[in-house]
Amino acid sequence: MRRQDFEFLLDLLKQNAGWEFDESQYFIIDKKISNFIRTKDYNTVEDLIMDLKTGKKSLVSQVVEAMAFSDTSFFRDFDVFYKFQKNLLPELKEKCRATKKLNIWSLGCSTGQEAYSAAIAINRADKMFADWEINILGSDLSSLSISRAQHGLYNTFEIQTGLNAATILKYFTPQDDQWLINENIRQMIEFRRYNVLDEAIVKSKFEVVFCRNVLRYFAAEHQDEILQRICANQPQGGYLYLGKNEYIPMIEKYYYRLDEKTGAYIARGNPNTLNINTDQPANTASTKPVMPSFIRPNNLIK
Repeated sequence: MRRQDFEFLLDLLKQNAGWEFDESQYFIIDKKISNFIRTKDYNTVEDLIMDLKTGKKSLVSQVVEAMAFSDTSFFRDFDVFYKFQKNLLPELKEKCRATKKLNIWSLGCSTGQEAYSAAIAINRADKMFADWEINILGSDLSSLSISRAQHGLYNTFEIQTGLNAATILKYFTPQDDQWLINENIRQMIEFRRYNVLDEAIVKSKFEVVFCRNVLRYFAAEHQDEILQRICANQPQGGYLYLGKNEYIPMIEKYYYRLDEKTGAYIARGNPNTLNINTDQPANTASTKPVMPSFIRPNNLIK
């Protein structure tokens, strides 16, 4: 890919998605755009650029979606979900006991694994939330990713990444050479296509927002804008998860850091903070979940 074409794509992504990439992402973008032109039957990147310069909005949207980062897995960063299940959920039960309603937003959900992980964690705490209304929203820029998330259908590699055999057999059903997540988990989640630069299309306040490794790709002015929008859609004391190694300087305007190891924050204005940085409880069969283990593909039907 020629330098001028690369720079054109960088500007296109910044103007239409708010992403601010540089030359360090050259090979990633080159690979993604090469895949795109093959699927769309363009002969060269130059041919695609010529069409993009005509201002075709549908084509621009397709390119932006194709450039979206979709790295995800079930229970990605095990300690994040360990503390979410063991520490945060009991805290939320107390905070929301009057309404018995819990709203969670997985922002930048990709193909849905993060949202489903949250749903599985809540299901494991079944007795705690047995008569509650649980609403999980998963949103992403990519309509293709959202479609996959809505189907809840994953291949063997995808479900083995973060899930052990017991969890797979409990929450998934074999379907041909893939695995379909069970209906009781799927019905907890609504998936929507959503660009975080747009006004939020939600009416509820979210007690928990997962926005992990999303903001790092945006220009600073957009990071501030998005954080302000997220915070406005949370109650005071709402919890936000960024990526474990993701630090956004202006986050201090809206949130206090709770736990550096899990990237957890709490919205400013609430003096009551959650002790999610507590050491894990003593090892017991009844309280400590089994660490994810990998199993051979030939031992899985789907």
